[in-house]
Amino acid sequence: MPSVLQTNSEITLSVAEPQIRILFINDAQIEYARLCHMLAAISTSRYQLTWCSDINHAMEAMLSQLHDIILLDYLPSAGQRLLASATHQGCKAPIIVMTEQMDTELDQAAIKAGAADYLVKGQTDTHVLERAIRYALDRKEGELKLAKLAHYDALSGMPNRVLFRDRLEGAMQRAERGNHAVALLFLDFDGFKKVNDNYGHAAGDRLIAIIAQRLSACMRKTDSVARLGGDEFTVVLEDLHSIADIVNVARKILQTIARPFPIAGNRILLGCSIGIAQYPEAGNTVDTLLSNADMAMYQAKRVPGSAYRFYTDKMNAEAINQQLIEDELAAALQANELLLYFQPRLDLHSLKIVGLESLLRWQHPRRGLLEPKDFLDVANNSHLITQIDHWAIGESCRVLAALDGLGGAAMKIAINLSVKTLQDDDFLTRLQHTLADCGVDARRLEFELNESALMAHVAQLSSSMRAVNKLGPVFLLDDFGSGYSSFPQLQRLPIAAVKIDASLVQNLENSAADARIVKAMINMAKNLELTVIAEGADALEQVHFLQHNNCDLLQGYFFSPALAYDALRELLQEKAVLAV
Repeated sequence: MPSVLQTNSEITLSVAEPQIRILFINDAQIEYARLCHMLAAISTSRYQLTWCSDINHAMEAMLSQLHDIILLDYLPSAGQRLLASATHQGCKAPIIVMTEQMDTELDQAAIKAGAADYLVKGQTDTHVLERAIRYALDRKEGELKLAKLAHYDALSGMPNRVLFRDRLEGAMQRAERGNHAVALLFLDFDGFKKVNDNYGHAAGDRLIAIIAQRLSACMRKTDSVARLGGDEFTVVLEDLHSIADIVNVARKILQTIARPFPIAGNRILLGCSIGIAQYPEAGNTVDTLLSNADMAMYQAKRVPGSAYRFYTDKMNAEAINQQLIEDELAAALQANELLLYFQPRLDLHSLKIVGLESLLRWQHPRRGLLEPKDFLDVANNSHLITQIDHWAIGESCRVLAALDGLGGAAMKIAINLSVKTLQDDDFLTRLQHTLADCGVDARRLEFELNESALMAHVAQLSSSMRAVNKLGPVFLLDDFGSGYSSFPQLQRLPIAAVKIDASLVQNLENSAADARIVKAMINMAKNLELTVIAEGADALEQVHFLQHNNCDLLQGYFFSPALAYDALRELLQEKAVLAV
């Protein structure tokens, strides 16, 4: 007899290497025992039986998608309600109802309500049970195959036009409820017809299959790709925060399609034109969005080579401006137009400068001195951010070494680091080389990570953070209070300090609620044995509040703005302290 595991409301019959998972909904233990005996006598298949004896938990179990088939005691009231509700809510597993006696009218009602089959308890033996289970599963498999044929393209394995329309409709509805954007990308490939003409339709089919593979590989989990027919593909993008998100996907598609395709022993090059229509700006129906994305695609075809175009002029202008900034930023790296400013960090107990935060600036040849808000989003959405971060680390280390030559106390320096850079495989090696070249103690480096970005990627970043911390640097959580942090997660990460967001600090005098929040944040951080840094302190009252509430360190205009290196050196030589 198989072993039985009992939990609060369920009993599970455990069989070695289970193949068919059965949920049995019935409140009588004798019926459960009888079913166990019948299943144990079946030698051709293996089963895992879960018994749900509590009707209140039955619906949750039926919708859990943990079971291959459901045996439901078709009681006159509860069983009928469960069947109707499970069918209405899209229960995936076939449901076999079990009745006390033959009742043609009741059986027909059960089948009409969504049951796959019915069994009469007193007339069910091992053979009848096995046959009913097999029949229900086979029919379900057949339905799935038919559904796949109806909704998926046989050549590429991607959703076809029917499923594409359904998914776009669903994305638009979710966007409406969540008040966010959805984008439709319409893709057409230049040179596809020549492949068919020169190498035959088999080669064209092979090309379509490779295109589908490449598109699938470069999509995010929230994106949906479909093939409408021929060489026309669509991509539905959700979870968008800016036009930059759309541009990044479009560029990624162009890059992956630009690689040669191995077809019939040749390396085939294709062009790709992408038209982009964003909901709701470019339309609020599936047909309108599709038509406008198609029109934008034809605009892209007028551009030599592969290109993308938005349906609206405003979005095209934004995308072009982003490309311009990215191109100029790449040139700025080569022309040494980037520079660092440094904001002193004070100890609120000794009132001495104990550290610095390095802040990026761009000396643009036409627009003058630019702050990060003018270009950092573009950098973060491109490959440039990693180059910029490594440059900033090297420059910060060189400044530390130069300041040591002044003879003052050794200070720490905090460097803003992007999540993308920390995830780079070469980050640790390049950091070690930089530290060795500059002769700086790694323990004097602090890397600031944005709270929201860190929490969104904490699982992927934790091992990288620990490896860096083992080398010597520590991490600071920047903009603390502007997003959501899990304190148990913070305790498991090598975070040494949190920085209270400037927006909270600057509102201390005007908002009792913000004052309570800052006080609570300081107390929570202290309980986690973290150093607390307040940034954005511009007024004496703010400094007094932070001192009184045991904040450790302070940055802000009240003492000093961010300074160029020469001004910073003068300040440090004066050995200035904060007089409060």
